[in-house]
Amino acid sequence: MVVGREQGGRELKNRCFRLYSTFSVQKHLKLEFKLALSMIELFFHNLRRLLGEDPQNQRFLLAVSGGQDSVIMADLFFVSGIPFGMAHCNYQLRGEDSDLDLAFVKKLAAHYEVPFYQNTFDTKKLAAQRKQSIQVVARQLRYDWLEEIREKEGYHCICTAHHLNDTVETILYNLIKGTGLKGLTGIPEKNGHILRPLLFATKEDLVKYYREAELSHREDYSNSETSYARNQIRHKVIPPLREINPSLEHTMGRNLGYWREIRQWFEVEAEKLRGEWMEESPGRIKIDLEHLCAQPASSSLLHFWLQAYGFFPEQLENILQAYQNGAKSRIFLSATHRALLYQQHLIIEAQFTGRAEFFVLEREAGNLENPKLSWTHEPRPAAFSTVPHLAFFSAKDLVFPLKLRHWQAGDLFYPLGMGGKAKKLQDFFSDEKIDRFARERAWILCNGDGQLMWVLGKRIDERFKVRDGEDLVLRVELGA
Repeated sequence: MVVGREQGGRELKNRCFRLYSTFSVQKHLKLEFKLALSMIELFFHNLRRLLGEDPQNQRFLLAVSGGQDSVIMADLFFVSGIPFGMAHCNYQLRGEDSDLDLAFVKKLAAHYEVPFYQNTFDTKKLAAQRKQSIQVVARQLRYDWLEEIREKEGYHCICTAHHLNDTVETILYNLIKGTGLKGLTGIPEKNGHILRPLLFATKEDLVKYYREAELSHREDYSNSETSYARNQIRHKVIPPLREINPSLEHTMGRNLGYWREIRQWFEVEAEKLRGEWMEESPGRIKIDLEHLCAQPASSSLLHFWLQAYGFFPEQLENILQAYQNGAKSRIFLSATHRALLYQQHLIIEAQFTGRAEFFVLEREAGNLENPKLSWTHEPRPAAFSTVPHLAFFSAKDLVFPLKLRHWQAGDLFYPLGMGGKAKKLQDFFSDEKIDRFARERAWILCNGDGQLMWVLGKRIDERFKVRDGEDLVLRVELGA
């Protein structure tokens, strides 16, 4: 049952008083205990805000490295009476120190009498195999393994010990590297099943609690090195900024609140405009650039919509600039997708990964799976269907096997309804407003002598239409 704020606060104070007083005789008589109690209350109520319910109704898996921050987090969970387990990753990056970290965290879990989970990774070897940085691989290994434990053991959330100073460093790093609104909001408090319950507190606040609780931890001396960008920001960038504003973290915390509200508002509005200016179909999106570019936030909107497709901000700026400069047709590539400027639209599809060159259709009835196509000889119907996926052809002029292939430069045919006039297929595509990406996927049915019979789903060739007096026809149907 979720208790009210006032009642829950009284119960928490009483529980914290009983638990915390066991750490040091009569510590509750000192000012330090009052400060520590305040931190415990803030922690508890912040966690309840993030969850929307009493934290004591859930079980939490804590990622504990043995460093100061994660030790503080574990202690706050303990004195708040919240059920939790502890998990530790040994990345084998610091020799004997890594083994000592593991032993320390295991002993701490025993002290709190909570479940303990451990795993050891050959991080350097895996990073070399994956051709990724050690930091990236270590993070992937950690979160993948923690999620496995969470699912298997039934924990509600995975908790990490990031605090306000960490998110300030993240914002500064993002600003230096280049960022949008998302990067200005720092480390998210919630991300799926990942929870960061200490982001409300500064490092200074946590260290005060650490000292008053008389805790101990394992020091990772790599945190003092400046070879990593984050450490450079921590040790070389932030101190001068703090000289200008001693309350740097608290000021940035307030800014975070503003930026998060702005981002939330922007994303709601961007989703509304997505429905108005974007057509989405399987494997393809089409954006109306004319309306987009009329907006003052066109760059931010395009970045928000395309952030999952791997395009760099510079590419998105180039796309908008090319459109505004009157470019008619231009392709931009990311690692996974391609973007086509076509008339007033931007079309996004996955990278073209190759295609079958052709298929053959024998005289006997048959079908294909991809593309989904079926054909059969049958008596002439009383009336011909006009649906675009179904075509009928005169059987007497066919030369088997027929050939199904993609469009090629120079293709020519005689579109039905044009009085027997020839037309280049490229011009037909332009008249039908078929973009370059769709042209690449278009299938052409050809007679055995090479003459074009049907642009599938669009138009048959005049030369192969069924004429009066013909009793047998070839029926070809294109499936969905």
